[in-house]
Amino acid sequence: MKFITKVSPNNRDKDHSTHGIMAELAVGLMVVFVFSMVFYFQEYGMDYVIHGVGLMAVSIITALVTEAGFALATRKKVGYHIKNSFPLVTAIILTLTVPMSTSFFAIGVASFFAIFFGKLVFGGFGHNIFNPAGVGRMVIFSSLVGSTVADVTTSATPVSSMANAGWLIKDAAVTEQFLEQFGGLTNLLLGWYPGALGETSALLIILVGIYLAYRKVLDWKVPVVYVGAVFIFTAVIALANGVGMWYPSFHVLSGGLMFGAVFMATDPVTNPTTITGRIIYAIGLAVLTVVIRLQSSLPGGVVYAILIMNMVSPLLDKLTDGWSIYALKKYNISIAAAFVLGLVLTFFAGNGLEPKAIEFPGEDGGLKIFSDSTTDLPEVLEETEDGSIVTFVLSAPGYYAQEGGDNNKIEVKINKDTNAVESVAILEVNDTPGLGDRIDDPSFLDQFKGITSEDENASVDAVSGATISSTSVTKAVRIAFEELNK
Repeated sequence: MKFITKVSPNNRDKDHSTHGIMAELAVGLMVVFVFSMVFYFQEYGMDYVIHGVGLMAVSIITALVTEAGFALATRKKVGYHIKNSFPLVTAIILTLTVPMSTSFFAIGVASFFAIFFGKLVFGGFGHNIFNPAGVGRMVIFSSLVGSTVADVTTSATPVSSMANAGWLIKDAAVTEQFLEQFGGLTNLLLGWYPGALGETSALLIILVGIYLAYRKVLDWKVPVVYVGAVFIFTAVIALANGVGMWYPSFHVLSGGLMFGAVFMATDPVTNPTTITGRIIYAIGLAVLTVVIRLQSSLPGGVVYAILIMNMVSPLLDKLTDGWSIYALKKYNISIAAAFVLGLVLTFFAGNGLEPKAIEFPGEDGGLKIFSDSTTDLPEVLEETEDGSIVTFVLSAPGYYAQEGGDNNKIEVKINKDTNAVESVAILEVNDTPGLGDRIDDPSFLDQFKGITSEDENASVDAVSGATISSTSVTKAVRIAFEELNK
């Protein structure tokens, strides 16, 4: 009988205990959070910092209360349970994935779902199937997207803007203008622009990730393969469509890809334990992220990809279980096959993409009213005149119209003497309930009052999460002016 001795993971090291690892991870996450608060303080003021800190506090308190309640209900020692369940890390990650406009109510509900339904119902830390913070983030997107803070300025994110453009821009001049609204690729790397609290500075996340990998807090192979595969897949799409290498760079630097790769995809509980399984897992993440971005309306695709691959992790472990030294060729073939399959799937996902009309932001970051877009424009249905007030009723294609649905119907009143907007009203909205239909909010529509056709840099803040629907209104106003001034 032949015996094979395997080295067990039983060499205890204070620096690399679970508590030590989670503590270092929490510190790394807080470095990212501090950067975000510095940005908001510099660009928007102290009120934003207070709100951001409040979001973090609500998330952490909710997580701790949920864990304490569960411990009491299951007759466990509260202090011991919380110490070994690590709710702090989940709360911090969740907070860093949400935009500044998120309300305290939304982050509180999401934190409860992240801890209770994302972790505790599965048996607690170490037994959860899904990344808990990812569960909480999906609760906000699917059910609480309308719960936002009205007085917090929001603007289109790089990913939502690219989605609005159809995930493809071929014209070089349009590409330059599109990237310039975010400060170019350099600024996307640095992260000095508004977005989810912890997802903007790719450079800082990379540096923190390198440190955590050096400290063996995370496995570097997962983020490197994930990000690298996304770059290669989208580079092939770029070459096939005749666009430059800015395209794969944009995919990598936007939409929280870097944050998800470093802080969420590396979660040791929800990704495979074998090296081969983790590499295939990372390739799967890349495939799903690209396909979701190009072929669905979901934002970014990163969190969805992580949650889907979390379900596949046990199967990958089962298929790749064993010592790679005895099946190296088999595992190499499996990795190569997964990569080739991913290349084929993403190529077809990017095949046939067509650029759409884009509304570029004004100088202050809002949606620019006047642009050179000439496609997907609203149609004037009715024009009436009452004294100096001319009323236009327009049919404007919003998000739902792109999916084959009906257009929104918008009323625009303009004073022909002053050539200024008197009011904008939504007569009929056919966009997504709880999301696109929020263009009917007076705080959004009131921004148009007083705008004239001479205001070349006039801009409005888009409704958070409803950029395309907001754009349908700005286009309607522009067309009304054009019709009036013929």
